[in-house]
Amino acid sequence: MRRSSLLDHLPTSLALALLIAGLLALSACGSRNIAGSNVVITPPPQTQALNKPLCPAPNERALSASDVTQIITQAVTRAAALNLRATIAVTDREANVLAVFRMTGANPSTFIPGGPLGGRAIPSELAAISKAGTCAFFGTTGNAFTPRTASFIIQEHFPPGVSFTRGGPLFGVQFSSLLFSDINPRLPLGLAADAGGVPLYIGDSPVGGIGVELDGNYSLDPDPTDNDQAPEELIAVAGSRGFEAPAGIRGNQVLVDGIALRFLNAPPPVAEPPVNLAAQGAFMVIPAFGTQATPKAGVPFLGPGSQFACGTLGGRAVRIFTPLANITPSAQLSVAEVERLLSQAIQQAYSTRAGIRLPLNNFAEVNVAVVDASGNLLGLRGTPDAPLFGLDVCVQKARSAAFMSNPNAGAILNAAGLGAYVSRAAADGIQLNGSVAFSCRGLGDLHRPFFPDGIDCTGSSPCAPNAPGPLSNASRLFTATNVWSPFNTGLQLDLIAGSLADILANYANPGSVPVIRRPPSNIRNGLQIFAGGVPIYKNGVLVGAVGVSGDGIDQDDIIASFGSAGFESPANIRSDQLIVRGTRLAFVKFPANPNL
Repeated sequence: MRRSSLLDHLPTSLALALLIAGLLALSACGSRNIAGSNVVITPPPQTQALNKPLCPAPNERALSASDVTQIITQAVTRAAALNLRATIAVTDREANVLAVFRMTGANPSTFIPGGPLGGRAIPSELAAISKAGTCAFFGTTGNAFTPRTASFIIQEHFPPGVSFTRGGPLFGVQFSSLLFSDINPRLPLGLAADAGGVPLYIGDSPVGGIGVELDGNYSLDPDPTDNDQAPEELIAVAGSRGFEAPAGIRGNQVLVDGIALRFLNAPPPVAEPPVNLAAQGAFMVIPAFGTQATPKAGVPFLGPGSQFACGTLGGRAVRIFTPLANITPSAQLSVAEVERLLSQAIQQAYSTRAGIRLPLNNFAEVNVAVVDASGNLLGLRGTPDAPLFGLDVCVQKARSAAFMSNPNAGAILNAAGLGAYVSRAAADGIQLNGSVAFSCRGLGDLHRPFFPDGIDCTGSSPCAPNAPGPLSNASRLFTATNVWSPFNTGLQLDLIAGSLADILANYANPGSVPVIRRPPSNIRNGLQIFAGGVPIYKNGVLVGAVGVSGDGIDQDDIIASFGSAGFESPANIRSDQLIVRGTRLAFVKFPANPNL
């Protein structure tokens, strides 16, 4: 549920007039000239933003094999001093796994609490890899986040534990970059929210991450106020000594809605006499991740061997994901139209004040995807320093908006054995038949464990006890101890649970997962249920969607919205025209004073 505003209490015609006037004013402030379907965006001078010119990036650094050995040794030394036995992974910035070390006697498995995967034994190396990769994927020159940061922004409330607040801004992001994705399959368990990972930097350049697993419980921190010092985090921090993230860009320096995020609950690392690694355990040889009996060197980002290259689009520097570099046409969108959609979004990103980058007055760094109505990827571009987690997520957002707006969405879900969600939506007056243009923000509303989002359901509240959104779980009691599990989001997880379970059981050969267990092709890398994706139309007919990910969700929304200019959803069918249980759904939300 979006926050109430004056528009909610005005007659529809007057509210629409005021909204149009406000959008025109916003357009004028951003120097945008809109005439018919031709959109000319005049970006502000680059001198107004503080972002460093990173494309091409001179002198990009990468972890050497000796760096990786040092990091592992420091972590193992701390674990041994604590009389603990851990599994430790190190990745480079692109989440290539450089080494996994298992100490003798370390727990070989970890467990997910609650949800369809609850109680399933997961190899501990997969948890360590996901934690390290999460830190790498979140790291940029403008922000450095950890799994503890992720835990703070994906829970049922933001901040966690505070009743009657909305869900975390990135609720659902954990199910991305999974090994069955067709975009950037890197993280066995998706983005981690279980403390025990730290980003790695050389100077102010992000170069990777370290992840640690030992306690057998892969979850999150339900109470960020207790200042718990997780042993896994203490060990990861020790490993990062000499490769720490710059203090000025750490997650605890970033404010979201005036609330400081979390970074670590651990003291700074100190020097310790190093142990003999050979006496403590061994490096794991894992063919699926290319690890060896000795550490490997990392790949220099945007350098030789990188999956990314520099280019330009609409006169702006962009980052290209080389495995998916081509911009392709479909029956619904030409190459020129796809380029226009991408360019409009990139131009808006350069104009938009970042919400989570430091220092202040940087432009938003994001990834942008365009798909057709069937979810086929037509184009993918990003700004030079956009966080890599957003690569898969922006495609998920685009596919999610296109899929939920598709006339066949309900039929596809029924065929996939998920008709219960279709029925629950129908009971709330939501027909998944193309009659509603769903944004990812609107879709996210329906997935929240409380509906309306932010209104805790109790016996005395207006809603039924524990009432979830129609696409959320059937019950809010997520585990036996009523602790929320990140592996229990409803339709989002149920769409991919079979593939994820099979991958986890057979990760050495992910190609062996039966096709029948894969998600529907329209959303082949899974749904995404937080803001930043909008469907696009031509002459009232759905032709695809634009997805954006990498900054604050309101920034993602405005960039996706201006990216879609000339292909906007018909106003009368947008999700914010739908009333569910007396609550208006959302469509998009723009940040205050958005432009530099």
